[in-house]
Amino acid sequence: MADYVALRKGRNALSTITHIGLNIALAVISTALTVISGNWIFGVLLVLLSKWRVVAVRPRYWWVNIKANIVDFVVGISLVLLVFVALGDAKEFNIWHIVLTAIYAIWLVVIKPRSETFMTEMQAMFAVFFGTFATAIVASRLDPLVGVASCFIIGYGASHHVLIQGDDHDFTLTTFICGLLLAEMSWIFYHWSIVYSFGEEVVFTIPQLPIASSVLFFLFARGYKSALRHDGKIRATDIVVPAIFSVSVMFVMIFFFSVASFDI
Repeated sequence: MADYVALRKGRNALSTITHIGLNIALAVISTALTVISGNWIFGVLLVLLSKWRVVAVRPRYWWVNIKANIVDFVVGISLVLLVFVALGDAKEFNIWHIVLTAIYAIWLVVIKPRSETFMTEMQAMFAVFFGTFATAIVASRLDPLVGVASCFIIGYGASHHVLIQGDDHDFTLTTFICGLLLAEMSWIFYHWSIVYSFGEEVVFTIPQLPIASSVLFFLFARGYKSALRHDGKIRATDIVVPAIFSVSVMFVMIFFFSVASFDI
C-alpha cells in the first residue's frame, strides 16, 4: 500500500511539473512566434489551439465552454497582441517582450488555476485590464466598432466569470449591462485618447482605457460582494470607500498624469 501511495505521489508530482512546463512553454513560444514572424497571427493561433478541450465535447456544450473560458481567451490573445505592438517599428526583441511573457506565464501557472473568490475576481480584472489595453491600441488603428465589439465581449466575459461564482444564476441582464458599459467606454476613449508612456530606449504606451475599465470593474466587484452578503442590497458602507478610491484614481490620472489626444 505504501508503495502504491508513493507511486501515486510521484505521478502527481510529475504531472504537475509537466503541466507547469507546458504552460511556460506556451508563454515563451507564443512570444517567440510573434517576434520572429513579426506577425500576431501565429501567436494567437497557438493560444487558440491550446484551448482545444473547449470543443472536445459535444457541440451543444461548446457555448457553455466558450463562456467559461472567455477570460482565459482574452488574456492570452491580448498578451500576444501586446507582444506584437511592443515590436514597434524596429521589429526587434526587447525588454517588454520579457515582461509580457513573464506575465503570461504567471497567469497560466499561478493565477488561472486558482478558484477562490479573490482569485476569481483577480482573473476577471486581468481580462479587463489586458483585454481593454490591447483593444485600445488595436482599435486606434482600425474602425472604432472593432473596439466597441471587443470591449463588449470583455465586459460580458469578465462579469460572467465573477457572477457565476454566486448562488444567483439569473444574471444574463447584468452581464449584458457590464458589456455595454465597457463598450461605451471604448467608444468614448477612442475619441478622447489619454496615454501614459514608460521606458526610455524602448517606449511602451498604456492608454487610459484599461486603467479606467479596471477601476470601474473593481467597483462593480465590491458592489456585487456587498449584494451577496445583504440579500441583494448594496450597503453604502461597503461601497463608499471603493467608490472614493476609484474616483480619486481617475481624478489624479486625468488632471496630473495625462497627455490627451482628442479626435472629435
